[in-house]
Amino acid sequence: MADSRSRKQYLVYDGVLVSPDVPLLHSTNRAFRYGDGLFETIRFHKGEPLHWESHYQRLLKGMAVLKMASGSFPSRQSMRDSIIDLVVKNRIFADARVRLTVFRKGEGLYTPDRMQVSWLIEATNLHQTGYTFPEKGLKIDIYKDFPKLLSPISPFKTVGSLPYVMAGIYCKESHLDDCLVVNGQGKLIESFNSSIFWVKENVVYTPLISSGCIDGVFRKRVLETIRSLGIRLVESTGASEDDIRHADEVFLTNSISGLRWVAAFREQRYYAQVSKLIFRSMQV
Repeated sequence: MADSRSRKQYLVYDGVLVSPDVPLLHSTNRAFRYGDGLFETIRFHKGEPLHWESHYQRLLKGMAVLKMASGSFPSRQSMRDSIIDLVVKNRIFADARVRLTVFRKGEGLYTPDRMQVSWLIEATNLHQTGYTFPEKGLKIDIYKDFPKLLSPISPFKTVGSLPYVMAGIYCKESHLDDCLVVNGQGKLIESFNSSIFWVKENVVYTPLISSGCIDGVFRKRVLETIRSLGIRLVESTGASEDDIRHADEVFLTNSISGLRWVAAFREQRYYAQVSKLIFRSMQV
């Protein structure tokens, strides 16, 4: 039997199932030329895209900010069905990582000639089922060379993601598991692929969306869980290096990996007690 990793995988482009071998995008594509697009990364689990309502609504809000025509985008139910059909077609039996990319149709220079959108769905096998709490914590540091600036589009995932790309390169070169990015005020607001939380004396802290961080879907679930546990929660303007250095715990969250705890930041070492309690209390 052929390994599922080598099996041919399909895509969905504007509602049509296509082979990845078929060229889809022209050199005039606006996402390629100008970064004129948004995306969502969604975990698919037991036949459903997890937290689908939140992902879909965040995408619509981002489209509104970019003045994309939401009427040209499929309904929540239709898009959900397309995601499910793609995962089935790709014969993914464990959880899947789904990427839904939306970009403006047409050509034009900086000024687009239309506001309607196209969309692309990709699904890849995660080779595991369900979230797990990692036995090993992360080693992290800070990337300061490319701040992420606050803007109307900063809460959303855009195809123009250079601050995260450069932070990812820094991580790889520095042999880190992840690294934190700063905003225009030098405050730590997230990692290059996750929301950040830190714990001090049984109080959980996390940056406000107005600090410039992504309005994370899994972050919302974590906030709900923290409140349900009666743990004090403070949303701040971001963290300083001292906040992280002197924290009792630090953990990162995103929709694909779930919750990951930090073991080391430079010379500082952490445990995972509050973060483990939060994870075990989440219904995911």
